[in-house]
Amino acid sequence: MDSVFGKRLANARKIRCLSQRDLCEKMGGLVSGNAIAKYETGKMLPSSTILIALSRALDMEVDYFFRPFIVQIDADSFEFRKKSSLGKKQENALKEVIIAQLEKYLEAESITHDGKRFDIDFREDVVSTANDARALANRLREKLDLGTDGIPNPIDVLENRGLKVMEVEADSKFDGSCVCDKDIPVIVLNKNVDSERKRLTIFHELAHLVLSFADNVDEEKLCNIFANEVLLPSAVLKQIVGERRKHISLVELKDIQRLYGISVEAIMAKAQQLSIITENQYRNFYISLNKSDKLKKEVRRSVYPQEHTTRYERIVYKALSDELISVSKAANLLNEPVDVILGHINVQ
Repeated sequence: MDSVFGKRLANARKIRCLSQRDLCEKMGGLVSGNAIAKYETGKMLPSSTILIALSRALDMEVDYFFRPFIVQIDADSFEFRKKSSLGKKQENALKEVIIAQLEKYLEAESITHDGKRFDIDFREDVVSTANDARALANRLREKLDLGTDGIPNPIDVLENRGLKVMEVEADSKFDGSCVCDKDIPVIVLNKNVDSERKRLTIFHELAHLVLSFADNVDEEKLCNIFANEVLLPSAVLKQIVGERRKHISLVELKDIQRLYGISVEAIMAKAQQLSIITENQYRNFYISLNKSDKLKKEVRRSVYPQEHTTRYERIVYKALSDELISVSKAANLLNEPVDVILGHINVQ
């Protein structure tokens, strides 16, 4: 139990982006940095008074510090897609938030026996070129029986196959992450980004999980090409706009965006890669964009409906409805007040 408490305390401190000294200061000097270090290494347990103070300073329920670890996920196994300005402390905080959420997700699945094994794996084919990435993207569409239409609910589609999708409140610098540890594939998304960016990130992260890449290739670029192709197959784009164009109007581009949930800039990148437009035309597109704030705002305006992961929440409410857990347990799993949980229960 000392070990569990120590690890939970260290994780909570990382989630709040606090050093041991920061935590001491936030507690008003009630404990020393040396005492915090001893708590975290399991050499000492706090008194009830200090425990409550730690709980308040870290904004964590007291029960959190004593909850056994259901699964051990190595934080170093996460692959982060982020802008370089996201600091290491913020990155570590996100990892701990994700691991804490995943623990609850797996606990809920174990209660309702709703766990599924993810069955998509294309790693036998090594991706070396853009055409390799596109070919596997279309194989994925076939495997998921998606046809050639837009994908209205990619989160549901992937979660129904056993993938874990989680959303976190994060800075705009964070795009997404993925991890597959203990055969548990997880994609993490930034809840606060627009739908088009989120949809591209879903399949970009999926590429990292299910594809194998040749040495010395630009893996990030190939993952983007894969994601772009999943959302908007090349054959479909050529059918809509034609094999060659001198100019593609913004009206056409926004219409494709509405149908396929892919940004105008991603569509134009694809058009250039497929030689529908020339490299010079693509360059001129960005020159025009940078000259006009009005045009840039319209091009980057999100038009596709937002989608959020709901599977975990549904599983918790299923467990509650089947009387497998209490209302207080549901509140703990969902990190919601008890009265909110009660308000969502159907009266029968």
